[in-house]
Amino acid sequence: MGRAWPILILLGFCQFCATWASLAIIAVQVEMRDGLQISGDAVAALIWAFSFSLALGAPVAQVLIGHWQRRAVLCASLVVMGLGAVALGLAQSWEQAMAARVAMALGAASVMPTASVIAGAMVTPEQRPAALSVVFGGLTAALVIAMPISSAVAEVAGWRAAWFVAGGAAFVAAIGVAFGVSGAVRGTRASFAAMRTVLANRATSLTIATTALLICGGFLTYSMISFWFVETGGAPRGALTTALLAAGLASMAGNAFSATIVQRLGREGTIIGGLGFTALCFAVLWLAPQAYWISYPAFICFGVGWALCVPPLQSRLMETAGPLAQLALALNASAFFGGQGLGALAGGFVYETFGPAILPLASMGILLVTAALFAASRRGEAPGRQKT
Repeated sequence: MGRAWPILILLGFCQFCATWASLAIIAVQVEMRDGLQISGDAVAALIWAFSFSLALGAPVAQVLIGHWQRRAVLCASLVVMGLGAVALGLAQSWEQAMAARVAMALGAASVMPTASVIAGAMVTPEQRPAALSVVFGGLTAALVIAMPISSAVAEVAGWRAAWFVAGGAAFVAAIGVAFGVSGAVRGTRASFAAMRTVLANRATSLTIATTALLICGGFLTYSMISFWFVETGGAPRGALTTALLAAGLASMAGNAFSATIVQRLGREGTIIGGLGFTALCFAVLWLAPQAYWISYPAFICFGVGWALCVPPLQSRLMETAGPLAQLALALNASAFFGGQGLGALAGGFVYETFGPAILPLASMGILLVTAALFAASRRGEAPGRQKT
């Protein structure tokens, strides 16, 4: 991909910051619960409110600012996201924290689709899966670096400092985009009618739905993982930082090898394999939570399945949507974060109603439904469309 590499890495850092803004709350949820004197269910609400706000904001942003320069969209999104993180660090009540989370989400709404479109436009169609893997490497890198950083900062300096650090990273990314990304390319103003056109394509709409369920299934457990670790796994609080670091490294490895595995198994085979592997990891967490020799590796590796699935799903989406790919990616970002919101909402409900031990079982069930939905999305496709 030659000279595209530095910009792709910068775009990956933008995705890194958006993921940090979204997921850092998981690393500090115990401290936030105690500091704001709220319940575990209220912490889950701060997670799903972000996700649902972003899910609604992504397509609306395409209608309102989709015609702006893509550099301007990305810069503005990162600045708003950073300001929201700082406001969250200053919050004195659940209501203030909720307002800050919504502001962060609205800032993050355009990061994923805009970064993906810029990356996809810089390379040939054959290089697109690898380019998107670099962008989504920012997501898995956030699990490796940002999540453990937030957890460690919360232990040393408190949860508020963790949000100040996350906001600072977003400001750094905005500066990088302002100087590193070309301002010559403008987006296309979208319309809700065009969105209906995208969703009328059966393969495209079912691929978007697959993304939503994939993320929902994994996030149902992941959104409450601090509570699962301490209350079901019986681990000390300090072990969470190490486990998050190891899990992030495993996810990053899955993302790095995704393009290679697609070449060997095909795009669809990689997605099905990733779903099956993730479901197996959740089965282990459910059946043997305190058998540390097997449950810890299962926790560390379940993100590998997510990482394997996302780039080929994005590539498939861009292919099926054709000239409406940018809008389809915006809708897919809505599905991605809407899946997070549904997963967090369901995770909070399962935790409060049945306890943390049942979380992996619920995740496993949703992932099996996801595999069935993806199989349905392929039905009726011409053999030539089922590309590697």
